[in-house]
Amino acid sequence: MKVPFFDFKQAPESLRSEWRNAIEKVIASGRYIGGEEVTKFENDWAGYLGLEHAVGVANGLDAIILGLRALDIGPGSRVAVPSHTFIATWLAVEAVGATPVGIDCDDLGLMNLSVLESLDEKIDAVIPVHMHGQMVNMLRLSDWANPKGIKIIEDCAQAHGANIHGRFAGTWGDIGAFSFYPTKNLGALGDSGIVVTSNEDLARKVRSLGNYGSTPTNKYLYDRPGINSRLDPMQAAALGVNLKYLDDWNLNRRRIATRYIETLVQANVKMLVTDPELSVWHHFIVLPENRDNARTDLEEMGIITEIHYPECAEDSYAGISSYSSSEPYSARLLAAKTLSLPLSPWLNNEQIDYVLECVTSPKILRNFQGEI
Repeated sequence: MKVPFFDFKQAPESLRSEWRNAIEKVIASGRYIGGEEVTKFENDWAGYLGLEHAVGVANGLDAIILGLRALDIGPGSRVAVPSHTFIATWLAVEAVGATPVGIDCDDLGLMNLSVLESLDEKIDAVIPVHMHGQMVNMLRLSDWANPKGIKIIEDCAQAHGANIHGRFAGTWGDIGAFSFYPTKNLGALGDSGIVVTSNEDLARKVRSLGNYGSTPTNKYLYDRPGINSRLDPMQAAALGVNLKYLDDWNLNRRRIATRYIETLVQANVKMLVTDPELSVWHHFIVLPENRDNARTDLEEMGIITEIHYPECAEDSYAGISSYSSSEPYSARLLAAKTLSLPLSPWLNNEQIDYVLECVTSPKILRNFQGEI
C-alpha cells in the first residue's frame, strides 16, 4: 500500500467542486485584487477567532514581517525567537533589521519559557511559535511579557483552531500571524496568510504596510514605506470554503493522532506528544534513534514521511548570517530525531492501520531502539 504524507488527490470530489464554484464566482466578478471575497474571508476568520480585525496578506512570512513593522520592531530591537521552528520565523526578524535572540525548546518542542524568563538581556518583542499543532503556554508568557512592555507576535502557522483556556492561537498577543500554505490545517490552494489583532490602529497600519504604505481612502497617497503583500481573492474564496470544514478536519486529525498514540505507546515508540485534546495535530512526530534508517525503511514499505526539521532554525540562520548561535542543545537533539508520520484529514482507516502495522514491525522498531 502507498500512504502519502499529504496528498490533495485524497480531497473529496465534493470539496473540489466547491473550490471550483468559489473560484468561478471570482472570475465572474471581474475583480482580481481585493474585493468581496477577501473582505468576507477576513471578517469570517476574525469572527472565528473572536477578534475584531484580520488583514489578508500574501503569505505567512509577510504576516510576521508586517506584524513586526506595525509594532515598530526594527533596527536596534531585540526579538526572542524559538530555536525549534521553521526558518521563516528567524527570517522575519532579519527582514525588519532587528536582532534575533535564540531561545531553546522544551520537551514538547515549544519555546522554553524558563529559558526566556531567565534572560539577562533586554528584549523588545517575543515570537512564540505554536509548533506541530500545540500551543505555547500563552497565559504564562503573557503574564511575563505584558508588565515589561514586551510585544508578543504569535506565529500560528501550525495551529489553526488550537486553543487553551478558551482562547484561540493568535488571540493572546499584540499580533497573530497565520500562514495558509496549502498543507496547513486551514490551507489555501497556493500561498497566502493573514494578520489578526484586537487593535484597530495596528490593523490599519498592517493594511497600509501591505498595500505600498497607502492611506485607507486613497491608494495614491502614502503614510509610510510599504510593500505589496495582499491576499488574493481566488485564495480567499478557497479559504472561505475550507473554513467551513476546519473544525471537522481538526477533529479528524485528533482522531488519527489518538489512534497513533494508543498503538505506538504499547510498542514503546517515542513520540512528541502532548494532551491529544490540546493540539490540532498539524504534525505527528515520532523520535527514532536512527531517523534516516527508519525513514528509508518506511519508504520501502510505501509510507512517505517528512522531517520537521532536519536542522534547528537557529543553526540554519547562523549558517547564512553573522549570528552566533546560543547553543540550542534541546533543539539540536530534536532535529536529529524528528520524523513526521502521514497525517491529513483525509487519511482513511485502511491507511492508518497500515502505517501502524509498519511502524510497529520489527524492522522499524529496531530503529527506535538504536539498533542498526
